[in-house]
Amino acid sequence: MARLVRRLCPSASHRETPLISTTISSKCAACYEDHHDNTQGYKCSVCELCLHEECLDTNIPSRHTHPLQLNDMYLSKTCSLCHTSPDTIVYECSQCSFCICIPCARKPLVISKSKAHDHELHQLPIQVSFTCYSCGLCIQEYPCFCLQCRFIIHRVCISLPRVIRINRHDHRISRVSSLGPGKWICGVCYEHVNGEYGAYSCLDCSYVAHSKCATSIYSWDGKELDGVPEEDEDERKPFEVRDHNQIKHFSHEHNLKASLSSSRLEEPREHCYACTIPLYSELCYRCTQCDFILHDACANLPMKKRHEFSSRKLKLCHEWRDGIQYFSCGACRRFCTGFSYMDEYSLFKIDVRCALISGAIKHESHPHLLVIIQDMDTKRCDSCDSICWIFLRCSDIDNCGGYNLCFRCATLPTLLRHKYDDHPLSLCYGEKNVNAIYCCGICEEELYPKNWFYKCDQCGSTLHTKCVFNHLIHSRPGCSLKMGYWDSFYLLPNHHLSRPICYLCKTRCMGDFVLNDKADTNTFICCSCKID
Repeated sequence: MARLVRRLCPSASHRETPLISTTISSKCAACYEDHHDNTQGYKCSVCELCLHEECLDTNIPSRHTHPLQLNDMYLSKTCSLCHTSPDTIVYECSQCSFCICIPCARKPLVISKSKAHDHELHQLPIQVSFTCYSCGLCIQEYPCFCLQCRFIIHRVCISLPRVIRINRHDHRISRVSSLGPGKWICGVCYEHVNGEYGAYSCLDCSYVAHSKCATSIYSWDGKELDGVPEEDEDERKPFEVRDHNQIKHFSHEHNLKASLSSSRLEEPREHCYACTIPLYSELCYRCTQCDFILHDACANLPMKKRHEFSSRKLKLCHEWRDGIQYFSCGACRRFCTGFSYMDEYSLFKIDVRCALISGAIKHESHPHLLVIIQDMDTKRCDSCDSICWIFLRCSDIDNCGGYNLCFRCATLPTLLRHKYDDHPLSLCYGEKNVNAIYCCGICEEELYPKNWFYKCDQCGSTLHTKCVFNHLIHSRPGCSLKMGYWDSFYLLPNHHLSRPICYLCKTRCMGDFVLNDKADTNTFICCSCKID
């Protein structure tokens, strides 16, 4: 036993020191619980490692048919009851695959009081396939059942919270034993919810969610709100109105004046400091003392936003850290020098264009609604064939066979203006049964009409999407970028009559921007070349 306990010490040098039998009042390394009543246990004489004496008891209450042995977790296994992978010691069966972590082992076999049911629940010691009354899932599990009313539930579902708030909905949602008859669609995965079993529903509207979807780490912040008073949402505005056409925006030290942008295609364009997209003839807010400018819509972006990418609210940020003037968007993977929505805990960031994609959306490339998916099993985008683990998926996957769209393609504008054509260009989602040969008006290379491309309906010109929107399209000229093993670059507008030669691909830089090496101002790299 002493050998097993010593292996839990963080330092190998401590494992030869004697363990002290004493009373402890700090967190146990086996069950992770704090006991402040001087519980009997063991303590490492060198470090702060503590273990409750009861956590090392081999005579645990269990109806498992084989004897259980206390073992370490150097071979990673999953607890058969709670399905977590503990990193300390476990009780393990040497004759079968049964494994139980310390917290589950200490739970009673008979549960007299629980959030899930009014009657006494009994733990069954064998795995059976059954449908849980709480979550509605039918899987092979160790069930808990009620002798009075035949209620049956997964052990982990007993502790499901009663009231929570998730990132997909503005109201709190509450756990109910059943939804009743009706056609219920989960607001997280957009699949059918069986009304006969437990789920989460909103008391203020018709929103519902599967129990597993609502309590996923991607949806819920882990806080039980049962009995917690409702707090007022932080509705702080992004600006203060100074007079009828001037505002003081939180992101800028000067006042901004409402005006109409009048940039022309042939002129050097102004770029919004929030979304970095060029401004044309549209309402904006402009600083009268410097070149700071915002679209009207960007000036009104909310300070905090719920989004599928985080179980916590994302905060609108405009500043960079350590002098770095850009970030990589966690959704589309493009470099961005504009505003971001950030999870203050994990520092995950997305640009404001990707943040606008939320919930079920209708995209012109597909007839069904698309929903955001985060999956460790990567998929290929049906538009550009790139590999992605954050993507949009068809919500009607059973009928259409599956459709996946990466955020880089999902954020391509359907209509735009470009200096290579006098007319508006529309996004074409591929043409079938076309034998014509198209040519890109920017790079002058062949364009395959089965792929997405931009097309002028009036003069017939065509452009590659990658030539119009490269990986730096969300970057504002004038910023400094550091990429790969290279030194820093200046991002400069490429609007001179003489186009520089790219150092990497040895061709003329034809895009809107060009990277200029700070260390060697004669070295240019076009934005079509990706720097590793």
